[in-house]
Amino acid sequence: MNQEHRHETSSAEEKKKRVVTAAKGVFLKYGYRRVTMNDIAAAAKMSRPALYLVFSKKEDVFGGVVRELAREISAEVNHGLASIKSPLDKLKFVCETWMVRTFDWISQSAEAKEIYEGSHEFAPEAVAESVLSSERDLTTAIELFPKGALPKGISASQAAHLLAAAIAGVKKTCQTSAELREKIHALIAMMVRT
Repeated sequence: MNQEHRHETSSAEEKKKRVVTAAKGVFLKYGYRRVTMNDIAAAAKMSRPALYLVFSKKEDVFGGVVRELAREISAEVNHGLASIKSPLDKLKFVCETWMVRTFDWISQSAEAKEIYEGSHEFAPEAVAESVLSSERDLTTAIELFPKGALPKGISASQAAHLLAAAIAGVKKTCQTSAELREKIHALIAMMVRT
């Protein structure tokens, strides 16, 4: 790859990052539906035609924001895990960061709830990537348990997938984050022998 092509790629990635960062603030403030490409262009300090050279439609920008939010959560998890000693506490931390904080965020803001609900409709691929990222973080924590901690025949990645799916279902029945946390801890206790 020549230097000029590398510079163009780097510049394009920088523009995408700038747009996603600006759009994240706009979406968090106004929700998905009320935001226009004009709003995103203004927040990114670029013209609307320039924005269309970076992202062809609002759904693509939104997908970038969903991916960035997932990257931020995963980075926080990976940073936080280093300071936690026990595998059980590590697993609870991953669940707290990915599931409970998201629950709080959604329940405290109508815009956040719209973003969360809209993400499944307008950015399904980004949501799927986010789910995989959360399951990778869960797998990392589950792999730290001693041999025999999981039910026979269940791998760490299978346990992570099942736990994530169970939490997603349980989340729909909870009124508070404390209730969700309690149910997550019960799910973990059912799944992992400590």
